[in-house]
Amino acid sequence: MSDPEDVLSDSLEFLYEYAPVSFASAGSTFTYQPKNAIPAISLTIPDTQAANWSLHATSLWTSAIYVADHVQDLQLLHRIERAKLNGGRALRLLELGAGAGLPSILISKSYKDVLVTCSDYPDDALIHTLVENVKRNEVSDRCRIVPYAWGSDASTLLPQDQGDDLTAGFDVVLAADTLWNSDTHRIFIETLRLTLRRSSDARVCLVAGLHTGRYVIQSFLRFVADAGFVVDTLTERCVGDSEERPWSVDRAEGEDERERRRWVVWMIFRWGDC
Repeated sequence: MSDPEDVLSDSLEFLYEYAPVSFASAGSTFTYQPKNAIPAISLTIPDTQAANWSLHATSLWTSAIYVADHVQDLQLLHRIERAKLNGGRALRLLELGAGAGLPSILISKSYKDVLVTCSDYPDDALIHTLVENVKRNEVSDRCRIVPYAWGSDASTLLPQDQGDDLTAGFDVVLAADTLWNSDTHRIFIETLRLTLRRSSDARVCLVAGLHTGRYVIQSFLRFVADAGFVVDTLTERCVGDSEERPWSVDRAEGEDERERRRWVVWMIFRWGDC
């Protein structure tokens, strides 16, 4: 039997030409065909325990697809070279709120010099599916799964090969569609602070669909400077098109649901004091 949310979403897309905000639902299989030459990626969409349905981890969201389609915009080749110059090591990347794990798995398959830590909330069903997706796509040697609740002790997340490095952390912290709940903004940005490497080269990359709501995104952005970050990039990108424009919360009053679904917000942050 079809999921009611899937039926509603499909109806909006067919009748009103609404762009989808999510793909597939819990327990279904989704196949992603990368734009580079690597093989297709097969994913099972995770389910969660009933108590954790509010995580919205039971769909593959537009922003995860967008990151996968535009992974080159993360400039990982450049960052890999910088990491090699810094002790000849691999680039370390963390994905938070990974869900089915598409960006982590794609990056692990595409870049042999990137060590990926793929994380989501410690829900047994969710983490089991994430582990199986990594195994199925044969990247377990470069992509480790770590259950993690935002704002908690981040020591289990941090790369295991850094010893007493005082700048320990990740070169890139990535997240897609993790801003929709304003109640979690403080613990989410605290997690970014705890996990991003203290380096001028380190970057946070966040992508949020505008279905999240402009005011919710703007609420999150208010925490950025207080957390010690500065904005490198803050733009709106049209899904399925090359159109790009500066972020503006002022568009909120003049756009409808169909227009919001056409856009994602692409955000890059770095440390302000490095």
